[in-house]
Amino acid sequence: MPPTGHRPQAASVNVKRNVVPRDIGDSPLCLALALLFWGFTALIVWGPVVLLPVFSVAWGQPPTWVVPWLEITLLQVGIGAAVLTPLYFAPGVERLAPSARFALLGPVAVAVALTVLFCVDLPRM
Repeated sequence: MPPTGHRPQAASVNVKRNVVPRDIGDSPLCLALALLFWGFTALIVWGPVVLLPVFSVAWGQPPTWVVPWLEITLLQVGIGAAVLTPLYFAPGVERLAPSARFALLGPVAVAVALTVLFCVDLPRM
């Protein structure tokens, strides 16, 4: 072959690997962890908004102090979406199985919800 002045390329320049990963991400443990973490997140975020009106009706009090808790809940949901959406679509996380992805992002969601809850000035009852 006559020299053309170009360096020979490697046999495979493709970045994607042709390796089939082990599918341990869909194991029942990942699903259980995802349900545990996201259930705890839902309890932190929506618990005060759902339970406080029930208690106020049971105690015969007007539910006027529910509105600040609703604002805190909306803040938790907004900040959680702003933090978790880029992480969900990150290349390393996007390749995971869905249950492994949610099990991995669950503790982050709990941390965001607790951080917002502790850093916001809680309403006085």
